Amino acid sequence: MTFQNIKWEKEENIGIITLNRPKALNSLSRELFAELEAVLDEIAKNPDIRAFIITGGPRADGRPCFCAGADLKQESTETRPIEQIIFDTLMSMNTRVNATGLAGSRSVFDDLCQIPKISIAAIDGVCTAGGLELALSCDIILVSETAQISDLHVKNLGLIGGGAATTRLARRVGVSKAIELTCTCDVINGQEAHRIHFANQVYAPDKLVEEAKTMARKIASMRPAATAMAKATCRAIYDMDYNMAYRYTDACSMAIHLGEMDWREKHGGFQGAKV
Repeated sequence: MTFQNIKWEKEENIGIITLNRPKALNSLSRELFAELEAVLDEIAKNPDIRAFIITGGPRADGRPCFCAGADLKQESTETRPIEQIIFDTLMSMNTRVNATGLAGSRSVFDDLCQIPKISIAAIDGVCTAGGLELALSCDIILVSETAQISDLHVKNLGLIGGGAATTRLARRVGVSKAIELTCTCDVINGQEAHRIHFANQVYAPDKLVEEAKTMARKIASMRPAATAMAKATCRAIYDMDYNMAYRYTDACSMAIHLGEMDWREKHGGFQGAKV
């Protein structure tokens, strides 16, 4: 598949997805979602890809940008009421898409949560609305000091975003802080994003992508079954009560130990395994 709205690169056993709509601040069009879905399918099926990064290419003027949200201008020439355009756009963002249009009910954001590979969002520049939803769906968030992170739905559109963004934001930064950010629409930089635990790490702008690659390679060097189990059991706390999550994690731990001896015999141990 030829990509027009993203760049897709593989470096050894990691992948790098770069949103690439410089004139539209990497906004999320239907076509971009279709391409993103195709890449996620490839990542899920390709055993050689162990971890992957999602980042944004620079704006047309060279300034950094992650993603400015849904592409509402895509449908601005239509005669539908703006409320209907907004609703349909949000629905398309929360629905599985492919090259032929909408197909199914699971969102791209949910795919990021469920794919058994570790995803890393690397954010510099503008990250708002749908861009925030995309970042919150990733397993790990890294930011630059110059990142500009916000949720402008309430201010600009008089609604809240899709992709369970408010819920996912509250899980990361706490309920009270999530309400503050969502309802004031304040923009925070990378240092503040790290301070409130929105971001795992913060880096200088020129170090962000390389640091993301370093982390991805480190994760990719581990046993794939173990990192997949770690992701599944960590995320289980969102979907299960404590006792159920405890039992689920214990069962996963027992299951992965069943293959421990075979793994050791084939690869000489776990530390730094390169397969």
